[in-house]
Amino acid sequence: MKHTDVIKSELNKRQVKFDLDKLQNLWSVYESIKTRKNELDTKRKTISKELGELLQNNKEDNHVEKLKIQGNLLKENINKLKVPLWSAEEAAITEFLKLPNRLHNLTPEHKNHIIHELGLPPSNNKDHLIIGKTYNLIHFIKNENYYLRGDAAIFELGAKFYISHKLKQNKFIQFSNPDFVKSLVIEGCGEDHTDSDSTFILHHNEDTKPNIDNRLHLTGASSIYSFLAYHTKNVLHNKVFPLKYFSMGRQYIPSPIEEDSLFHVSQSSAAQIFVVAKNNLELDQILGDVIDMAKDIYNHLGYHYRLSFVPANRLNIWESLRLAIEMYSSSLKSYVEVGNISLSGDYMSKRLMLTYTEEKQSHFPYLLSGTILNVPKLLACVLEQDNDFVLPEQFKVENWSIESRM
Repeated sequence: MKHTDVIKSELNKRQVKFDLDKLQNLWSVYESIKTRKNELDTKRKTISKELGELLQNNKEDNHVEKLKIQGNLLKENINKLKVPLWSAEEAAITEFLKLPNRLHNLTPEHKNHIIHELGLPPSNNKDHLIIGKTYNLIHFIKNENYYLRGDAAIFELGAKFYISHKLKQNKFIQFSNPDFVKSLVIEGCGEDHTDSDSTFILHHNEDTKPNIDNRLHLTGASSIYSFLAYHTKNVLHNKVFPLKYFSMGRQYIPSPIEEDSLFHVSQSSAAQIFVVAKNNLELDQILGDVIDMAKDIYNHLGYHYRLSFVPANRLNIWESLRLAIEMYSSSLKSYVEVGNISLSGDYMSKRLMLTYTEEKQSHFPYLLSGTILNVPKLLACVLEQDNDFVLPEQFKVENWSIESRM
């Protein structure tokens, strides 16, 4: 709350509506009650000390009785302040947690900042669903229900083997994550755990009334939530850094619109990376390494793509910076995010109590995460290339080996 001008500026850049005055007022009330309680605690301790010394000297007079009465009154007043203090603290903290993350200095203000580009975008009017149906590659019912066939199915499996090999080459360790996480984790990541448009919420199937703050959410193993479900309230040793993990699996996100498209499906095969660093400096160094890795992954595929930093108004509340991996869609006539890399600093580690110890002190680590590859989106863009669809060499069955060299 000491940097209100900076906070206001970043809220404007994000185009987020947030009542900062309300937060300041709530915090002021909390601090006022807390200060009053501390003053009473100090007085009570002073009286208790004086009373103890008098009783130790076997003194029983009017002054002792007076001190006893004062002590009891102070105790009553302190107890009366406990409930208002808890209520004020809860109100202030709840509002404070709605604040978005601080912006990284590389985050542009108005439009995408392109840092790398390969080739030229396709110049046709192809639609991946029409191509998929024509060549029996995709059986699409709706965004929640579709099937890949033939070379499209091989494309999905081959992409996963390819990305897994590349990540292991870069010293990432494969991690097994749960498909479900609790509401606590969703809220700790800065998302609204009651919003059914944000995550799939499992509803209670018994007669008892469910606790909306303690439900399960279907997110898939390839999500930031699944990694943080494992690391919540975890204490790391300072010698393990940096941690570099990845997971292969499903990613479940409610479809944002009704338009049928592989760009909007609610179930995707994806590769998710998760990096834990000691501090901002180490995190920025790792970001550079991950960007180089992304270039290597996509350059070898040979399709047109670009890397760009996303402007502040398109960031999620928990992101301080996002690098978008984009390919051009001929059907949409725009770029589509087939992957991303996000920095969140210590925003989520503070909220979910992920810490590490160094010199007997607890610290909050800094996080990098992202969907390095979303297979359905990549497939859609590849189907819409100028040339006819051909399975990439790296995705062919003969390369489906952990020990293969691509």
